[in-house]
Formats: sequence, structure tokens, C-alpha cells
Amino acid sequence: MATKRPAPQVHSSRQAQVPGEPKRKRQKPDNAGPKSFKKAHPVNELKSQIRSLKRLLERDEKLPGTVRMEKERQLQTAERELVDTQRAKQKSDMISRYHKIRFFDRQKATKRLKRVRKELRAHEADDEARAQLVRRVDDGEVDVNYAQYFPLDQHYVSLFPRKGVDQEDGAEDDEGGEKDGVDGRKGDEEMWQLVKQCMTHGRLDDLRHGRLSQGDPESLTGNDMEKQRKAGAKANSKPSEFQRGRDEEGRGDSEDETGGGFFE
Repeated sequence: MATKRPAPQVHSSRQAQVPGEPKRKRQKPDNAGPKSFKKAHPVNELKSQIRSLKRLLERDEKLPGTVRMEKERQLQTAERELVDTQRAKQKSDMISRYHKIRFFDRQKATKRLKRVRKELRAHEADDEARAQLVRRVDDGEVDVNYAQYFPLDQHYVSLFPRKGVDQEDGAEDDEGGEKDGVDGRKGDEEMWQLVKQCMTHGRLDDLRHGRLSQGDPESLTGNDMEKQRKAGAKANSKPSEFQRGRDEEGRGDSEDETGGGFFE
């Protein structure tokens, strides 16, 4: 059996001249780092807590009265938190899903409203045409608020849905649009009427965030109505038709392209 030849001996004075082996980085084992556990979803955690509390209350009949009351309060709190968490998740999903459609609807409704206001200023002497244009201006304002204040936690119904797959998102289709529906408008008619009522009562923000009482702005008491009118006086005040559109007409086409900061 052959023996291994010993490594040559190097004098200590020449040790620095001999190249050594390159240093290698030590590889840490996979389990050496801090453990990372996937955080449980809050909905699942709340559901598990609710199940545990219900089992405890149903099976253990010998619980002291104070302990039972405490567990029942915890159960009610967990159930409320679960409802709030599910509602917040649904709202977030709806915002992400209809974000782009709402933007293009508001952009198109704003352009149409500016055009009608311009026509209104051009027909100062024609009373008959002016009455019709005033109605169209009012409807155009509702269209803009429909796209902006439609409840965020509900499925959004587009005001101006695309007619064909070849039409780009947000593309203008104004030519002949007034022949289809009311001024070319579709959408949810009941919600459109509710937006119109909320504009009158100053409840647009409550409609958007789902704070209306049974979805009816008229269900409020007189004191609540007065508070809402005062709170939304600046946002929902209606100046004259001539003053309302002058500033928007002079902003230029750059704002039309960006949509006036509608993205949220």
C-alpha cells in the first residue's frame, strides 16, 4: 500500500512568500438564522378566537358568573372586530378592482360637464335652450359625483361602459353618445338618484364611506341634517352657473390627462 508523501517543509523565513489557500466564506446553515413564521390572517385568528369562546361557553356549565360574563363580552368584541375586518377587506378589494374604471368615468364626466357649461354661457339670450342646458349641467354634476362618491365597498357600475373590446379604456365616445340612454349615461340609476339626494343634503362623504342610515339621506333627523349642511357647506355649495365653470375651463388639457388627482 503506497504511503502519502509528506508536504514539503518551508523555512520560516520564506513562509510569507508562499501563497496560501484563498479564504472561503463560511456558509451558515439554513436553520441558523432567526425563525420566521407566517403571520396568521386577522380574519382567521378572530374566527378561531370566536370558536374557542363559543365552545367554552357551551360546554363548561360550571363557569363562575363573573368569568362567564367576561367571556361573553370577549365574544361580542371578537364578533364586532370580525365584522369590521371583513368589511374593511371587502372595501379594499372593491377599491383595487374598480379604481381605474372610476377614474376614467370621472374624467369623462368632467369633460362633458365643462363642454355643457361652455354651451350654457354661449346661449345667454335663448331661454328655451338655456333651460335645457341648465338641466344637463345639473345632471353632469351628478355624474361627476357618482364616479367619485359611489360607495367604496360596493361593486361599481360604470357610467360609460365600453361598447367594444377595441375601444381603449377611458376613450372618448361622445359622438352620438347622447342617443344612448340619458345623455349617453348608463350606470346604476337608483344609485345615481341617491347621489343626487346626497348632494342636496350634504351627505356625499357619508355615502362614499357607507355611513348612511339604510342608504337614505332623508332618514336623518332635523338636527343631523343641519349639522351635515353646515359641515358640507363649502364642499357642496352651488354657485351660479357662470362662476362655477370659469376656473375649470382655464386649467388646460394637462389636467384632463391626469384626471385632477383622482387616483387614491
